[in-house]
Amino acid sequence: MRQLINRLGLGLAGMAAFWALGMVSANEFAKSGLLMATALPGIAGLFMVIPYFRNRPVWLSGATILILLLFFLDAAIKGFLRDYFGLRPNPVLVLQAIFNTNPAESGEFFQHNWRQVAQAVIAFVVVSVLALVAERRLARAEAGRSGTALPRRGALAVGMLLTLFLALHFNPTMAKENPLLFWPIRYLDYRAQMAYAQDMQSNIARRMAPPAEWRVRYAGPERNTVVWVIGESINRNNMSLYGYARNTTPTLDAMRKELLVFRDVVSSEPATMSSLMKMFTPASLDDPNGWNSKPDVVMLAKEAGFKTFWISNQVPNDGWLGLVSNRADEKRFINKGAGRGENNYDGNLLPGLAASLDDPAPKKLIIVHLLGAHPTYDMRYPREFSLFDGAADAVSSQLEGAQRSLWIRRMRNEYDNAIAYNDFVLGSMIRRLMQSAPADNASLLFSSDHAQEVGHTRDHAGQSVADASGYEIPMLLWTRSFTGKSPDEKAMLEYRPYQTRPSGAHRAGPAGDSLRLLSARA
Repeated sequence: MRQLINRLGLGLAGMAAFWALGMVSANEFAKSGLLMATALPGIAGLFMVIPYFRNRPVWLSGATILILLLFFLDAAIKGFLRDYFGLRPNPVLVLQAIFNTNPAESGEFFQHNWRQVAQAVIAFVVVSVLALVAERRLARAEAGRSGTALPRRGALAVGMLLTLFLALHFNPTMAKENPLLFWPIRYLDYRAQMAYAQDMQSNIARRMAPPAEWRVRYAGPERNTVVWVIGESINRNNMSLYGYARNTTPTLDAMRKELLVFRDVVSSEPATMSSLMKMFTPASLDDPNGWNSKPDVVMLAKEAGFKTFWISNQVPNDGWLGLVSNRADEKRFINKGAGRGENNYDGNLLPGLAASLDDPAPKKLIIVHLLGAHPTYDMRYPREFSLFDGAADAVSSQLEGAQRSLWIRRMRNEYDNAIAYNDFVLGSMIRRLMQSAPADNASLLFSSDHAQEVGHTRDHAGQSVADASGYEIPMLLWTRSFTGKSPDEKAMLEYRPYQTRPSGAHRAGPAGDSLRLLSARA
């Protein structure tokens, strides 16, 4: 029995190392430790009990090594995902990011995050090698006792531990901590979601409230153009428009007097799909399924008599977002399959926007979906916008003083370059709208799906669930109808708090504001 206890000690020591490195939480360590405490003596102990296995130490070593490697690999993968996403990899937003990808985007992901991947691999290899070396020493010390069987009391203990190990799996939370079951269960959940998505159109049609219940009443001008630009991974704290030390938004800064710049806006989620669902549909933090029974922004706009356009630099989506975009009267996707792993600049959307603005329809809703500053940052802008490469300024000094790594400092420079290019693209869109049909009512709303952590609070570049840097987004509005309003009225709007989809009635989201722009002057 001492052989089994020694091996359990190796396993728990290895898991403790992953916990000490911050790769698993204390809760995960406790659950995985409990499973390991029953699996190692229970499963490996079978080879000490069943008479068929004559060479017991060899079988015991093999079973031990396999179990240890499974738990250690699981801990290393979770540690990497925890570092990248800021949480354990079971929420929907992480599953969507893991499974809803393609080879090109995966290649870009590893190009951007190879250091974190390398750290996880090194941790797995080091812990595994140390545990295996210790296990081999135990095996050599036990080599002369190959025929020794466990006494009856030991066999009874093995049976009880194996029974407890199996019984733990009746608890869904514990079952999902089993390294052999964690990812299969998640994948089955994802496949179920995909199967549901395939039937989504008919399900929505069956559940959707009839248009008569939507109560859409348009009371705005006969000629009205609304442009809604959706940014990607834009943190407002990296925009000089919001006081950032680097001059990353010179175009918008020059337009400041003509813009409403909302100061306190947060996204409802820190990832694209879950955030957009709450921006485009009635889904909210309180009613996450509202999207499949209530009309989305495109449906409402069409009901109000608007011709709708969808212009995107994101890859076409097969899920609910694809259903929303396909409802638009005209669609233009310039990203032909490589997803966010393609060097396809947002400036290439400008001709599509110009064509939509020139459309003779009296009322138009034009939705423009950018790639913005999505990782990998240096793929989001042409070389002439490499404005901050190697910069030695207040920002670089601040990052150095906060002991950010050279890699994070380089990522911040590239991210700020992407913000500067986003400024050029957005400014060009606003100018183009200003020049179109001067007698018509026109408005442009810009907001981002979520923000991005790039050395703001820690040595990390990417999405962030745990930090405000994952949620603090810009939102700004240009509209002809606001001309002449007082500074007090402007300030009252700009300092009002907003969320891209609220959980309470005291906040209004950008989607709601876009709809109000369809029918009323600001």
